[in-house]
Amino acid sequence: MSMQKYRADKKTTPRPDGSIQWFANWMGGPSLSKIENCRLANLAGEPRATVYITGEPDSFFSQPAVCSYRGVRMRGYITGDNDGLCFRHTYY
Repeated sequence: MSMQKYRADKKTTPRPDGSIQWFANWMGGPSLSKIENCRLANLAGEPRATVYITGEPDSFFSQPAVCSYRGVRMRGYITGDNDGLCFRHTYY
């Protein structure tokens, strides 16, 4: 089963941190749907993976997401920091 929930219509040019953001175009405007080469902020060594958005933003600062890292599916959220958007995993 695929982790991608929303379609990815349009991609941006690579961001300064090396990530590529994909957006779904719909009548309400573009919505973030996935990030390729996204930083996984909570893990040592600054690993990167493709992160998929799984739902509507639950606050002004974060959006639920999921990724697969070394064969393990991790749930978490996308948030911003000084270097751009990053994924932070959760333990629940």
